[in-house]
Amino acid sequence: MRFLTPALLAALLVLAASPIRLEVNTVLVSPVNTTKIVDYVKGAKQSVYVEVYVLTYKPLADALVEAAKRGVDVYVVLSAKVYGGVPQQAKEIASYMESNGVKVRWNGDFPNVHTKLYVIDNKTVIIGNINPTASGFGKNKGVMLVIHNATLARQLATIILNDYRGVYPRYNYPGVLVSPVNSQDGLEWILSQPGELYIAMEQIYTDSGLVPLILQHPTYYAVVARTDADINTAVDDNIVAKIIVVGDYVYVGSINIGYYSIQRNREVGLLIHNPQLAQRLKALVLQWYREAGGKPPATTQTATTPASPPATRTQPTTTAAAQPTTATAAARGGGYGLHILIWVVIIIAAVLFVLWMNRKRP
Repeated sequence: MRFLTPALLAALLVLAASPIRLEVNTVLVSPVNTTKIVDYVKGAKQSVYVEVYVLTYKPLADALVEAAKRGVDVYVVLSAKVYGGVPQQAKEIASYMESNGVKVRWNGDFPNVHTKLYVIDNKTVIIGNINPTASGFGKNKGVMLVIHNATLARQLATIILNDYRGVYPRYNYPGVLVSPVNSQDGLEWILSQPGELYIAMEQIYTDSGLVPLILQHPTYYAVVARTDADINTAVDDNIVAKIIVVGDYVYVGSINIGYYSIQRNREVGLLIHNPQLAQRLKALVLQWYREAGGKPPATTQTATTPASPPATRTQPTTTAAAQPTTATAAARGGGYGLHILIWVVIIIAAVLFVLWMNRKRP
């Protein structure tokens, strides 16, 4: 039976990279209303766990200090390594919080701790792509999801507290993508789903190995801040979002499409099955796409169409969009169930094989 445990663990890790059905209570959109995060912190009664790349927004620091002073357990994990160096203002705010009862940890065990995550009272999760800075809340374009779910809250609180303590297990929470654990599997999964693809992504880099999965979609809409990929994009330097939508499936988190973000940094995101959220974020991606000069739909070249060199950081060519067929729509709706069924069959087959290999022989 010595092979059984590794086989089951491998299967669980793959399943963890599949989406979960989640109700999302609120979508905060920067620069419109992400300062409402401060209000959620002010309402904390027992605990606030925070993990962010950089914190320079003083009203949030004040809310965390006030929570600590009224007896709330407040833990904040910050990245000890920041591109260009940790801002002096961030150091001062961290000292201010620490001197007023907030437990602060500068984590330098990863190239970057790039997470944007809050867990309040082990009931409410706020997760997404906005840094708590003046530019993050007031200028950048991204989203934070507010989810009231105690199970998810406890799972994500565990990640934050482990990062605070410097303990790094291999997480296998369903629907939770954690770099450098299972982000590659999760992003590959959603990018492999059939249907129109919507991406708002700060970075799309070829070293991720995921660009071919973008190009396999006949129709896609991509708005980015930076890319070295030879794909059609609309460019907006204020995009910090990390959003992918295909059909009813959504990825939202801090993970960019790039090697370091996926394989080296500490990052956290969610893979969600939620038709209403998918429609909401499709509309938002298209809004940003058009504002950046994109002219939908962006389509990949086909073998029967004379190819013109695709332009990076330019407007995409415009081609008439084909209406989705009934078969395509059915494939979108049934993809999730089929995916789970396939993996159940694989797990059962693996268990039976291990039992047969370890049978008693005469």
